[in-house]
Amino acid sequence: MRSGSGLVEDAAPQTTECEAQPDGPGRVLVIEDDEHLREVMEALITIEGCDARSAANGNEALKVVEAWQPDVILLDLYMPGMDGRAFLTAYRALDGPHAPVILLTGRTQTEDDVAHLGVAGQLPKPFNVNELLDMVAQFTDCSHSGDS
Repeated sequence: MRSGSGLVEDAAPQTTECEAQPDGPGRVLVIEDDEHLREVMEALITIEGCDARSAANGNEALKVVEAWQPDVILLDLYMPGMDGRAFLTAYRALDGPHAPVILLTGRTQTEDDVAHLGVAGQLPKPFNVNELLDMVAQFTDCSHSGDS
């Protein structure tokens, strides 16, 4: 083996290849203030074949959607700073198209609340991996089979 060439050279083409395929299986934006949960969700969604990006709050998420169009947004409703409701208002004020939004919340919303917010659904916390990936698969072409 030649030192200094293995992993870096192998990883670079994979990253470039993914970025060169904007019409891939799906683009998912995770907006979650819990850093550990955000990183785990982003990793799981990426493993399923989607292009996942994340933001810690609504302000960060608005910056992401200015430059990148997700196919679905997973949104924590209760966050410090710009919370989920404020993000929804600001996001919908932007020129479309707009991605469907799935709420992530420890406080389950009633069907009326969900309808009032105009979101596609909700995923109550805590959720299991299959629930998360099944929800993402409803809006993308990610490869989740539901088996664990």
